[in-house]
Amino acid sequence: MNIKPIFFLLIIAIFISCNSKNTHSEDVTAETDEVTNVPATLFNDNGGSTEINGTSEDSETIIATIKTIEEEEFYQKIFEINNPKGIQYKGKLPAIVDFYADWCGPCRAIAPILAELAEQYAGEIIIYKVNVEKCPNVCQYLQIESIPALLYLKPNTKPKMTIGSQSKEELQKMIKESLLSE
Repeated sequence: MNIKPIFFLLIIAIFISCNSKNTHSEDVTAETDEVTNVPATLFNDNGGSTEINGTSEDSETIIATIKTIEEEEFYQKIFEINNPKGIQYKGKLPAIVDFYADWCGPCRAIAPILAELAEQYAGEIIIYKVNVEKCPNVCQYLQIESIPALLYLKPNTKPKMTIGSQSKEELQKMIKESLLSE
């Protein structure tokens, strides 16, 4: 048996699934009844603390929030997947949940854009990063089959999800329309 064709097909399959340019937006069925406070902390991908500070017009310090979380912390801070009422976001601030993998090129390309957006919207939104390989139950529940996938959560509203690579402008538009609009 020749391994080269199988290896070649595997590489193509990974490239195609990871490099999806589909940027459609879809509603995720949910209802949110209760809002709880999520502390504004900032962590880097290695689990260490990193601060991105900005200042407001009142000269207050604003901390941009990006936090890499695993499955248990997802259930504590975002939502429980076994809730009979569906998705009930637990955070007080709107959030983007970035589903990614370390080997995914488009995921790595969108990471600096998300860091810029965390700084730009410091104090207004939280960005969570979820490695799909470490959170299979969450990904299965949300039917995530292609990455990067971004889940937009706002207290007491229906979540939305986008799949595939997106520009900074597309992400800013989605943040303004889905997370920061009244």
